Amino acid sequence: MPLHEGETPVPHHLVADLVRQQCPWWAGLPLRRLRTSGTEHTTWRLGEDFLVRLPRHADAAQGLLKEITWWPRLRAVIPLEVPEVLHVGTPTEHFRHPWAVNRWLPGQDAAGAALTGPIPLSWATVLAEVVQALSSVDLTRLAPEQWPVGARGGHLQERIRGLDEARDWLSTRPEAVPFHTMLASAAAVEPPPITVVLHADLIPGNLVIRDGQIVGLLDLGTLTTGYPAWEHTCAWWVLDAPTRARYRAILEVDEASWQWGRAFAALQGNAARWYYESKGHPLAALGARALDQCLQDVP
Repeated sequence: MPLHEGETPVPHHLVADLVRQQCPWWAGLPLRRLRTSGTEHTTWRLGEDFLVRLPRHADAAQGLLKEITWWPRLRAVIPLEVPEVLHVGTPTEHFRHPWAVNRWLPGQDAAGAALTGPIPLSWATVLAEVVQALSSVDLTRLAPEQWPVGARGGHLQERIRGLDEARDWLSTRPEAVPFHTMLASAAAVEPPPITVVLHADLIPGNLVIRDGQIVGLLDLGTLTTGYPAWEHTCAWWVLDAPTRARYRAILEVDEASWQWGRAFAALQGNAARWYYESKGHPLAALGARALDQCLQDVP
């Protein structure tokens, strides 16, 4: 089932043709589709050492181009393994988006581990280190027009207005009252208007784990700049109550930013559950988990 309107179908033979035509040196390697919690790209394991990523739609293609530009710039900053882009594929008559071949990062995404728990305390430390690293990027070294741009990073009120449809869907459910109470509380405070670099999608599917530990970071498609509170969504999307407390203590997050981060996480969780539940996609369960973690924290 397509996940988005205007999604480009990507059958096995199309991916094989792209590899054969544009990367003939890899044409003999086995190719198999991967089932992940990702939503913007279809991903294919190519042999043992490579990953083929194909955008599902035009917005995802723009995100891929952002990754190609920014991974080399951030590789030395982020304290985790990150993708290495080995080949940038060109659009064709049958697949009209750029695509890429990355070096394979061994491990699996953290979605399954986040859903089953418990969450290791080390995850809080690692996520805090990633957030600190990205927020330390010196934006003054770049002209504003060179800053990464995305749909996230803005004011909480903008996000509340932008997700009205998903909020309406929630209105008939028992968690609607605490959800709206949480949003109202967050909307009543204002964190410092600091602008930092944001991954803006620190969810389990974008974290690589090995032996239960976070070792890698994926997907810069939402990379942007904006309020630091956006990055704290990982405290509810990835962590649980004990590890969330550890994460907050490491970063010394102020109360307003914490409330905004929780509100962003709840809005995103509800939207993911609303949008992907009928499609049978695993992001629905992750969104439901994130929303539940947020509601658990409401006094």
